[in-house]
Amino acid sequence: MSKQFTDIPLVNLDAVKPSTLTSNTDKYIGEFNGELDANNLPVDSVTYNKLVRPIVPQTDTGGSQVKESASMPSQRYFITKINNQTLGNDIWTPSLTLDLDTDNWSKGFNHMPALDATWEDYQLRFEAQEGSLVGCATIDWEHGCQVYQVNVDEGFQDDMSRGNGWWTEWAVFVNNVLVARTGFIYPRRHTTQLPFTVPCGSQSIEIDVRCRINTNWQSGGPAGPPISTPFNVWSTTIWCRNVYR
Repeated sequence: MSKQFTDIPLVNLDAVKPSTLTSNTDKYIGEFNGELDANNLPVDSVTYNKLVRPIVPQTDTGGSQVKESASMPSQRYFITKINNQTLGNDIWTPSLTLDLDTDNWSKGFNHMPALDATWEDYQLRFEAQEGSLVGCATIDWEHGCQVYQVNVDEGFQDDMSRGNGWWTEWAVFVNNVLVARTGFIYPRRHTTQLPFTVPCGSQSIEIDVRCRINTNWQSGGPAGPPISTPFNVWSTTIWCRNVYR
């Protein structure tokens, strides 16, 4: 890398000015981001013949999943998704329905394949080059409240909802390391997006989304048992861009 000189010289005992720090720092950071000067990128050093053509996007559809990838000179894109169309369902039918009262699930972060076999091997896997990973996970899901009946008068009952303190949290894991999380999201229908950015080496990468659910069985008060509202997931999509020099 060539020698870089400061745009604005620093003087002893001079006041620290934001413009001085910003201008001088941007010069170095800009070079790392590709803003090369004549010393780093001589005239005519890059020609059309030296540019590498991008590889046409490749699609791998296996069962209920769609995986796509595309390679370019300085970056590669990867995507995996499961939704109503890949499963052959209508838009109203969830891809996953979990009865929180009877089905098996964990209080910690749940792997999607552990909740439903449809998500088996849905993780985004690829061989990365040294650089960074920039991506986003999108989940369309719902965590509703329970409905139960309470006595409001002699011989009369009324439906009441219960869900105070319930929440769901989604997170993105890269090679089993948590890199992004939503925090607590309270009961309702949501479409959640989780952007993430992490550095990476030349290595195998596995990216997946996991959920953490907080709910509990009601006790005392109601005249009848609660009518449980299931935990529903309509779709999950993960895309990632591997940027390298």
